[in-house]
Amino acid sequence: MKSALLVLLAALFAGTAATAQDAALLAAEQARGILTGDQGVQWTVTVSGKKNAKFVAISQGGKIFAEVIEPADATGRRYLAESGGQMWFWKPGLSRPVSVSKRQRLSGDAAIGDIASTSFVDGYKVLGGEPGEVNGEAATVYTMKANSPGDTYARIKYWVTTKEHLGKKAEFYSKSGTLLRSSTMTYQNTVQGRPFLSRMDIVDGGDTITLTFGEVRIGSFPARLFTRDNLGGPKSTGPGR
Repeated sequence: MKSALLVLLAALFAGTAATAQDAALLAAEQARGILTGDQGVQWTVTVSGKKNAKFVAISQGGKIFAEVIEPADATGRRYLAESGGQMWFWKPGLSRPVSVSKRQRLSGDAAIGDIASTSFVDGYKVLGGEPGEVNGEAATVYTMKANSPGDTYARIKYWVTTKEHLGKKAEFYSKSGTLLRSSTMTYQNTVQGRPFLSRMDIVDGGDTITLTFGEVRIGSFPARLFTRDNLGGPKSTGPGR
């Protein structure tokens, strides 16, 4: 359960130093929930695969907070991920949050949180883009390189559609060039009149993990929510409150 949630946190943030002038890439990130300024997004996320789970995830200001709703034996577990690559975990019974290492974020289900929290706007440098296609749609294929050894993936390829500027596919590589895992994204939610992330399918070896994003809420969430102290503090009345 712990590792399944970690993979989600890192796929939303797989950070790129997307330059401000690349409007298409920035638009794709916003549709994926990586918003700018003081706006954030809250989802209810359902995980389906070898392990099933449900949790609330909130993304704002380059950070993601998540709290487990299901299964019952994991309820109350909390996670915090930052676009710079730092990640923490806490569960009832721990006196304080514990750091999640890069090795843990790369192993097994832990890649879910890591891929889901991966931002292509912070932490990775865009090396270039070339014409391509994804599912029959014309796209720009961006190649991005990690800025820091602490970033989970050394290189990322990201397919952004030419017409709607939606990120439909991503591949995540190790330093040696090995493909570690990939993800495809679907946008059937609507926010402010524009398609918004609704599903992510992550392929990790022979396993596929599906993340479904529902109950989308856009708003400004309190900064204390995204602190390590909040992870291990008294249980709140609910995420975002």
